[in-house]
Amino acid sequence: MNYMSPGRRLWRLFSPILLYYGIVILISLMGSFIVTYQMAGEMAAMTMEEFTQDLMVRSLEATVPIYFASGLIALIPLALMMRSDRRGHMYVGDVRGKNIGALAYCLIAGILSSLAVSIFVTISQAGQVFDGYAEATGEILSQSLIMQVLSAGIVMPVVEEMIFRGLMYSRMKDFMTPRGALLLSSLIFGVYHGNVIQGIYGVVMGLLLVFVYEKYQTLAAPVLCHIGANAVSIVLQLLNVQIGSAVWAVLGAVICLLLLYLILRQIQKRVHVDMIQNPDYRPL
Repeated sequence: MNYMSPGRRLWRLFSPILLYYGIVILISLMGSFIVTYQMAGEMAAMTMEEFTQDLMVRSLEATVPIYFASGLIALIPLALMMRSDRRGHMYVGDVRGKNIGALAYCLIAGILSSLAVSIFVTISQAGQVFDGYAEATGEILSQSLIMQVLSAGIVMPVVEEMIFRGLMYSRMKDFMTPRGALLLSSLIFGVYHGNVIQGIYGVVMGLLLVFVYEKYQTLAAPVLCHIGANAVSIVLQLLNVQIGSAVWAVLGAVICLLLLYLILRQIQKRVHVDMIQNPDYRPL
């Protein structure tokens, strides 16, 4: 572990997410200006209350496209950060986890974990108890299928994995134990999601995503796992899946968890990629 001042540690940890949110704010301001400009001609025929309400509706409709555009823009600086960090590391030993076939386990693990959580949330009606969950999922699922796939299904998983596993978790290991980095990064990932249900799910998923990242030593592993998890929500909404029997639903969730356990066992047994830190490495 390398010594650095507390202020520098905090900056290294949170600069990726601050960069991303800075881009989100910039794109949001540009979007608000465009929407307001488009509505300028309608203002004369509207009361202030009607104008404000219409502006809020249009702004909410633009939320997912704004995050999509922000994610695309953030990819380049985040990739440069990761490239700089990874120059000080190298692969050694058995690298069976680098083949494409072994990475399929990650996609399946993401699908199974998301299916289990979706079932439990539905039958427990937790989404109706805790504020924020229905609103957050509604914003995404109200978009066109193409926007859902591009944003929640592809771009955001890549961006979030670059921020939370590729940069934040990896940088935490420069000055704390891997277990400490695992727990802290997963907790921050949960808080990032902004509501109780997704927060708890985010912590659990954070643990899973770090596990596959450590086993495979490539960001492709947690990205595929994340894509699989997000894809489940899109597909379930598209198919309008309804749960008829709580008993069968619980059984289905348990089966998903058992299969997930078997998949993780296979990853533990079959995937072996080791990475050591270059003794000359100095974090920037």
